[in-house]
Amino acid sequence: YNKRTLGPPSGGPSSLGGTMKQFCAIISGGQEDTLCGIEAADFIIACDRGYVYARNAGIRPDLLVGDFDSYRGALPADVPVLDLPVEKDDTDTMAAVRWAVSEGFAEIRLYCALGGRLDHLLGNIQSLSFACRHGAKASLYGREARLHLISNGAIALPPCEGYSLSVLALTDRVENVCITGVKYPLHGALVTNSFPIGVSNEWEGAAHISCGAGILLVINAKK
Repeated sequence: YNKRTLGPPSGGPSSLGGTMKQFCAIISGGQEDTLCGIEAADFIIACDRGYVYARNAGIRPDLLVGDFDSYRGALPADVPVLDLPVEKDDTDTMAAVRWAVSEGFAEIRLYCALGGRLDHLLGNIQSLSFACRHGAKASLYGREARLHLISNGAIALPPCEGYSLSVLALTDRVENVCITGVKYPLHGALVTNSFPIGVSNEWEGAAHISCGAGILLVINAKK
């Protein structure tokens, strides 16, 4: 699939090389950051400048994605490339997320997607929202923060000293939000995207967060 055209999500699972894949890691082109946990990935995509970050960490991506406007060097001949036009609707990261969704990955995690331009950060979060809407476990890992998106699901997070815990609605409404193990719990609450009621909670043990319909953004951020 070298230099192939990206198609729309198929909505169903597929396989690569005959083996079902579970966890796709995407190295974005934001600020270089930790790649903690990436060794567990079944498949690794590097987006544009993200290839530099992968190379610096001694990681060989399984796929390169981008228009390569922020990376001008040579690309490895043995890694397939999803070559995108500069003028396009999708960001490079969104194109990678869309591809991972179309391949039926159960988990999609972004790396090096924090910092830098605010518009790209918000775009990266919206890209994960797309993945969450299509049933994937979606998250973003960095040194300063870890972001998780849930919908009709739950997540448990161990206490993290020096970090706060926040929840925000990405959709208009997120129903039946429950948070325990924190100083300010919620039980069956309606959280909306016009009132940040869930910002900067405090740990009192392992936090358990769940929600019903809607997409909830869970942020574990350094104070």
